[in-house]
Amino acid sequence: MKIDYFAICAHPDDLEVCAGGIFLQAKRDGFRTGAVVLTDGSASGRADSRNRKKEALAGAEALGLDYFSQLNFPDAALEYSQIVIEALIPHLRACSPRVLFTLHPEDCHPDHVAASRVAEAAAFVAGLPKHSQDGSDWHYEALFYFAADPRTVRQRPDILVNVDSVMVEKLKACAAHVSQEVMPYAIGLSRSLGAMAGCEHAEGLYLRRALVLQSIQGLFGASASL
Repeated sequence: MKIDYFAICAHPDDLEVCAGGIFLQAKRDGFRTGAVVLTDGSASGRADSRNRKKEALAGAEALGLDYFSQLNFPDAALEYSQIVIEALIPHLRACSPRVLFTLHPEDCHPDHVAASRVAEAAAFVAGLPKHSQDGSDWHYEALFYFAADPRTVRQRPDILVNVDSVMVEKLKACAAHVSQEVMPYAIGLSRSLGAMAGCEHAEGLYLRRALVLQSIQGLFGASASL
């Protein structure tokens, strides 16, 4: 399966809250989308792992993901380790994603920091020939980061995406996580980023290295405000 946009998250609701609108727009525009959640999501005490997995599947369905998997590493104890990296690699090779998304390495939650490091390492190692089952080659084209709490990230988003057109669907995906009550936070986050973008609701993406475009076509439709 070839996936265009692929997210690596720490918890079941990370994608919906932080970049659900981007993934909904990608799906609407005909791209194939997928995600892997690394933990069982049970540390909040509001729901056990079984219920969190049900909510995660409902959220993935609401986003229309073409590929979704949730691993079972402990919530609030996720580590940057070879075990987690090796568990993620088969999903990367199975999906051969073009563009990766993961949490910012300066985000507020320790699990987010670990997930970010795991994603970077797994994306590198997965490209090595030894992980190919059929001799195929895979390297991603770009890696974007999103943040659950921009207050802990020292830089402003490098990219702001207007998600007004899919905000209703985004909130439906957030509502799938009934036990976590993320709706108010998701609305507040999108509005604060929207204020920066000059729209009602937006999502932010961060870069850690230059984004290489093969043509200037990717610049059309972008706007800059001073």
